[in-house]
Amino acid sequence: MPKQFRCHLFWCGHERDDPTKPSCAKRGSMDIGMKLKQAMRDRGLREEVAVTKSGCLGQCSVGPAMIVYPEGVWYSVPTFEDAMEILDSHLEKGEIVERLVIRD
Repeated sequence: MPKQFRCHLFWCGHERDDPTKPSCAKRGSMDIGMKLKQAMRDRGLREEVAVTKSGCLGQCSVGPAMIVYPEGVWYSVPTFEDAMEILDSHLEKGEIVERLVIRD
């Protein structure tokens, strides 16, 4: 039986070939995502929260982008400090970080 996680965070690691177009990787998502995964390990959360690097999430203009399921909350995460706020609030306490939510 597959492991059941409380929630699942996907972080965009996509880098576009066209240097004139934005991409999450060009805006630091690789570093942010790897540091976030380590912070989750340090807090012992990796058994209950899955973290997966994804391809393009289609939010290049506001990236780096992350999405948290099962809620389906999309985040713009420009800094590691923002990622830590998502960890502290959403992933640990279940409280959405409204200021970072990507709106339609």
